[in-house]
Amino acid sequence: MEYYAKSPVFVPTVNQGECAIEHKTLKAHLEDTVRCAEKFFQQYGSYFNEKEKKLVLDACRLHDIGKANYIFQTKVNPALEKANRDQIPHGFLSAVILSRKAFLKENPQCMPEDFSVLLTAIYYHHARQDVYNDAELKAYCDQFYLEYVREYLHNEEAVIHISNRNALLFSEQKKNNYVRPDEDIWCEYMLIKGLLNKFDWTVSAGDEDAEMAADIVEKKLCRNIEEKWAGKFRPAQKFMMENRDNNVVMIAPTGSGKTEAALLWLHGEKGFYTLPLKVSSNAIYKRIRENYQYEDVALLHSDSMNRYLEAAEGDIESGYRHYEQAKRFSYPLTVCTVDQLFRFVYKALGTEIFAATLKYSKIIIDEIQSYSPRVVAALIFGLSEIKRMGGKFAIITATFPPVLQYFMKKSGLLQDKDYIWHDFSEGAAVSRHRLKIVDGDFSIEEIAEGARIKKVLVICNTVSKAQSIYKELRDEGLEPGLLHSRFIRAHRNILEKKMMEFSADEADTGVWVTTQIVEASLDIDFDILHTEMCTADSLLQRMGRCNRAGKKDTTVPNIVVYNNGSGRGTVYDKDIYDRSMDLLQKKQGKLLSESDKITYINAVYDVEQLKRTKYFQQIEKNIDCFHELWPAEYDAAEAQEEFRAIQSITVIPDAVYNENLEEIEKIKELLSTPYIDKGIRKLQKTRLADMTLSLNTCYGFPDNIDRDTIGMFDIHRTGLQYDFDGYTGLGLLLDKVEDEVIFL
Repeated sequence: MEYYAKSPVFVPTVNQGECAIEHKTLKAHLEDTVRCAEKFFQQYGSYFNEKEKKLVLDACRLHDIGKANYIFQTKVNPALEKANRDQIPHGFLSAVILSRKAFLKENPQCMPEDFSVLLTAIYYHHARQDVYNDAELKAYCDQFYLEYVREYLHNEEAVIHISNRNALLFSEQKKNNYVRPDEDIWCEYMLIKGLLNKFDWTVSAGDEDAEMAADIVEKKLCRNIEEKWAGKFRPAQKFMMENRDNNVVMIAPTGSGKTEAALLWLHGEKGFYTLPLKVSSNAIYKRIRENYQYEDVALLHSDSMNRYLEAAEGDIESGYRHYEQAKRFSYPLTVCTVDQLFRFVYKALGTEIFAATLKYSKIIIDEIQSYSPRVVAALIFGLSEIKRMGGKFAIITATFPPVLQYFMKKSGLLQDKDYIWHDFSEGAAVSRHRLKIVDGDFSIEEIAEGARIKKVLVICNTVSKAQSIYKELRDEGLEPGLLHSRFIRAHRNILEKKMMEFSADEADTGVWVTTQIVEASLDIDFDILHTEMCTADSLLQRMGRCNRAGKKDTTVPNIVVYNNGSGRGTVYDKDIYDRSMDLLQKKQGKLLSESDKITYINAVYDVEQLKRTKYFQQIEKNIDCFHELWPAEYDAAEAQEEFRAIQSITVIPDAVYNENLEEIEKIKELLSTPYIDKGIRKLQKTRLADMTLSLNTCYGFPDNIDRDTIGMFDIHRTGLQYDFDGYTGLGLLLDKVEDEVIFL
């Protein structure tokens, strides 16, 4: 009997009707998976020891043998008579055909726990719910599996080892009967399982290479940066080049070339550049592609598909293929948000590929202090796991609060042993910011006066406040820009581009009103900043959007901070906000050096002063929880939600819905078509997503939003007013000001 790995795939074509793609035999799929792994090790083999490589190759060779059961074959082979029963997942069956005794005899370098690692990686290589007891599994094997797997293996001596289930590292069913895996063993499991998934998914997608355009030898990106800078590197860049083989924590002020320093640290090795916000990721991605002419860079966040379609110039198949390769981390450099990588800290099945990939990669964490306590805890715990596995990290930041260094030490990341520390703030010769503190609300007259002759940036702590300031400035006869999170995706992209163009035009004057979304790693430069008070880390980030090069006048204040209590206890931790405000008062009217800023933030985040605060306790609690987590407590989707800690809904304003009703109906019809190509499906979903925005519902479900969703889509309509004229507008407006907390 011929054994197959999967069903044939049908793709609708314009002229030919349905076109069947020939399905692959099981033998061919396993051989291709092994070949994919072998090609990978030819490039990246130096990052792994011989035992690790052997376990990965064994996993690739054995993981799908369980498909040689009759019930599975009836699903993929139309010639076989259908059986009226469900199949047991093939990963479980693949695992019970393995012989522990034979494995240890053939691999004298391995220990029993290595067999458990291999066994568990194969057993759970798909995230399938294990609801079967030993008797059920054995009965299924006796009736539908043993005869067929013997034929497939050409081995009449093969036997079923139901007892293998007792050798698994963990079990969804029998958690209380298992000892939590040792962390080193768990990391070995993540490596084997993660790489197995990587190679299996690569081959299943029709690709031969798990990694594309590796830059290890040519180091094209480094060469392009070196040519652009003509060897005139700044101290931070020289430091990162000298410490390419080390983990690094580097503090350097805005404008010191941190981005280039980090990219030079990669030195052609596989890398990930992570940032707090999608808008920041988009900007860095564009900078790498355009400034340094490096095309082998991927962008990965929740709506990055658009970038691939744009780059493919309408070639849907090409755009989708590149997007899928980005999701499998196939590019030599990926710019992404941290939630795309660090979900593995939740020990969820299906997230092991992230940790496995980071073993042979370098990861850059840009502006770590910008994250919530929950995410900070995940990052610090995740970095300790990466170090354990052999990967490398660089934290690059304008400020690094001492409380973060405290938790790194507590997690086993020791300065001068596990990472090199350097602070370049002291050496910054130019002081770029003079401070003015105002008790009360924004001075519209002062903002308007400045905007008539300079570039003025206004940053608010809430969207509603930004909308209010925008309207007041229009009433003053100005034409302000407005950017916040309550625009639909398509309009937000337009506004982001307009803001960047305004900043880049040296002759232009005016004002933009924004929220926190412009804080981190966005390459904009304004003359004057008016901002509501916030926590010290956010405040210094906001300052970095003003006078970045230090060439503008600082004889009068160019940073105006309004102490009005906005966001205190809702947007920002109350204790950190209060400490930030109290310590800032001493800076009134002063010209701030970069070392002054470091002194300020170190005082705000002093460890002893913070130990009783909610901020400190949240980090501590979450790091402890990661240590105590049981494998498979979360599934991959739950890990994503937990990491982001955001409960949200996707909405489409009625004004947008009605304007695009015909297109929405066409999308619904197309997505209902059987066997639709994945690329076309993704394109249509992306088009629909461009008409929507996400709203936070942690604090309740707002009024005037339908609780029902639109047809097959998880999208809610809203009757809330939406304002955008193709050039500017207010975005989504609330009926009640008190709902603002819902939409942070």
